[in-house]
Amino acid sequence: MPDVLSMIRNKLPPRAKGSNTAGTLSELAPLSRSSVRLGSGLAGTSSLKASSRVASIPKSSGPRKARIEEPGSPGADRLDDLLILSRPKQKASRIYGRSAKKLAQRAQASAKPEASRRSEIAKLVLAFGLLSALGIGLSFVLPEVTRIAHVSIQGMKTISEAEILQALDLSPELNLLNADTMAMKSRILANPKIEAVSIRRIFPEALSIDIVERKAIACVLVTEELGTRSIAIDPSGVAFAYLDQIQDHARLPVLSGIRFENFQPGQSLPAFLLPLLGDIAELQKLDPSPLAAFSEIKVEKISDSEAELLLYPTGKGIPIRMPSRLRAADLNSALLVLDILEARKGAEEAEEVDFRTGTIVYKTKEAQAG
Repeated sequence: MPDVLSMIRNKLPPRAKGSNTAGTLSELAPLSRSSVRLGSGLAGTSSLKASSRVASIPKSSGPRKARIEEPGSPGADRLDDLLILSRPKQKASRIYGRSAKKLAQRAQASAKPEASRRSEIAKLVLAFGLLSALGIGLSFVLPEVTRIAHVSIQGMKTISEAEILQALDLSPELNLLNADTMAMKSRILANPKIEAVSIRRIFPEALSIDIVERKAIACVLVTEELGTRSIAIDPSGVAFAYLDQIQDHARLPVLSGIRFENFQPGQSLPAFLLPLLGDIAELQKLDPSPLAAFSEIKVEKISDSEAELLLYPTGKGIPIRMPSRLRAADLNSALLVLDILEARKGAEEAEEVDFRTGTIVYKTKEAQAG
């Protein structure tokens, strides 16, 4: 390495006479073969140069004395240039050992949740198995325990228990679990006498049925092959039964002027008559006496959505013409007018009394007077 040695010689200060230059060069020769480049700056060397004193022992034939080079002296600079510092390398076994330890810790930490998850899955599988076994057992036991053995029916007035049981269509295989209560309700409501029904399951073996029968507020006369028969009408306009099939019904006003074709129970009156039926039901509820004074209410249709009424009072020969709505005050006024007319001479000539306009007008068979 002649170039490196020459560079070192140029940097060295002149030696004193009698000094062994060859010895110095021989001591510096191993430095030239170092893998670290000469003159390279290493981290931390500046602090060492400022705070350390380097002992230089020159080779000589005489007794050697140690000489301390102060920082900043030429000798110290020469030694600083030749001093090569390096941090000791960590052994690979230590690095690998630390890495293996960290990996082991991570594996151990991840193994705990994995074991916990496996334990939870095992518990779920066990619980599912127990529930499945319980469900299979109940599927055999419950149908026998909940088999329908009793049926209680409330609200019957004109309908018989046999009609309700026939609509339920109970079978030996039927129980409270597989009973289709909606289908049962539909079959019961198919009877036009019944307005509403509710069905409740009473465990372990009973059904409770509450029915609401339709209430007749008027009747309509229909002519059939066997003669004229009265049909019961409820407030919603449903002709639900023959009047002679209903027990304990009160005296009802007769609605005439209504014709049914091929009558079957369950048919309904036209919608424009619903207000009239509502008035009749209200009068019967509050004070039925004014309405009871009339034996027949004839409906005379004016249009598809309008009609007027002709009322025939009981025991009097003069009818009352009124609008399609009935009010107790109007009925009482009409009865009072009839009493006054009957007290007059020639009342038998009156054809009808008209209350439609608010002004009382009565017609005679020959002329109209007011």
